[in-house]
Amino acid sequence: MMPPLSSSITKSLLSARPELKFHVSLVNREMPKGLKSHSDLVNEVSHLEIPKYVGALKGKDFLNTQDFSQEEITQVLDAADDLKEKFKSRVETPYAPGRTLFMLFYNRSLRTRNSFEAGIYQLGGHAQFLSPTDVYTPTLPEDMEPYKTESISDVARVLSRYGDAIAIRIYGDAAKWVIRRGHRVMEEFARWADIPVLNMEDDLYHPFQALADIMSAREAEPKLQGKKFVVSYAYSGGLKPLAVPQNDVLISTQFGMDVVLAHPKGFDLEDSVIEAAKENVKRYGGSFEIADDMRGAFDGADFVYPKAWSPKQFVPPISKTVNKEGASEYQAKFKDWIATPELLDITNKAFYMHCGPADRGQEVTDEVLDKYERSLYFEMAENRLHVQKAVMAMTMG
Repeated sequence: MMPPLSSSITKSLLSARPELKFHVSLVNREMPKGLKSHSDLVNEVSHLEIPKYVGALKGKDFLNTQDFSQEEITQVLDAADDLKEKFKSRVETPYAPGRTLFMLFYNRSLRTRNSFEAGIYQLGGHAQFLSPTDVYTPTLPEDMEPYKTESISDVARVLSRYGDAIAIRIYGDAAKWVIRRGHRVMEEFARWADIPVLNMEDDLYHPFQALADIMSAREAEPKLQGKKFVVSYAYSGGLKPLAVPQNDVLISTQFGMDVVLAHPKGFDLEDSVIEAAKENVKRYGGSFEIADDMRGAFDGADFVYPKAWSPKQFVPPISKTVNKEGASEYQAKFKDWIATPELLDITNKAFYMHCGPADRGQEVTDEVLDKYERSLYFEMAENRLHVQKAVMAMTMG
């Protein structure tokens, strides 16, 4: 073991790389591979610069992209570009060293869990997975049950003393299919936590998916202004929340695209989202319209995003009770709303988009997913990693 770092070396080290404070004590135990002395370590880190985006949104919650300006979202995307390039080149990015992310999953996930866990590790931090079934379930005040639940206000304050951010995913059954209830849980955590709260998807918004979507679109067509972007309903036999179509309508209008929302009667989005999209058009340009014909919407499109969501009239607060059977029967009337090669042929060589997992044979054909050359399906999944790393570096770094 080498002797401890001198005060002068420590001062020099932390001056060059202040985020390495957590690691200084580790140097006495084991030198990083390839370095033989403390002076080698100082020389190594002195040449590494911390990007300006690290800590740029320090302490802020990330619940909805609409909470941020186009300029701030662009900064996130630029950071994601930088992190993606470094990931491809295997350049280390210890921009959140020693940070702990608590991940509370009321709903399961492949892409969300793995991209967040991998992302915080690649930033030098650690993810702690929490299932509501493994703890007293964090709950809103009206749903408290002795010895089964714990108030969100208490959970948020406890976790705030243990780590650096709380990420939450809740919608559907976990939110009792009451529209806005999942988002209320998100807001309650944000109200009481002293650390950033990150929305991994609720019943209204999926901000990190929206970031990955617009990043993928920007990679495909660097100039998004004026491009026709279609968010369309596509059939699925399962019940799905409004989060993805709502957030993509918001972020695409935020970037001045010509946005068409297409869906059959009864699949309306929230009025507040429609109004926000119209305000985005006034502020950033582009256009926004609603259509009831999938084929007509696809005509001449540059990007198409056919995705299932469920009709609101079968769940509270519009309905007094949750009517899953009624919703499924109504959705089954629109099985012809499916992305096919023939439908893509009438577009302007559009890029196909879907957040995944796509329901093959219902939302989209196998041929589109597996053979369509302008599909962004897997790029969007990949970019979840990079946009989430960007936000974590900016809020937790």
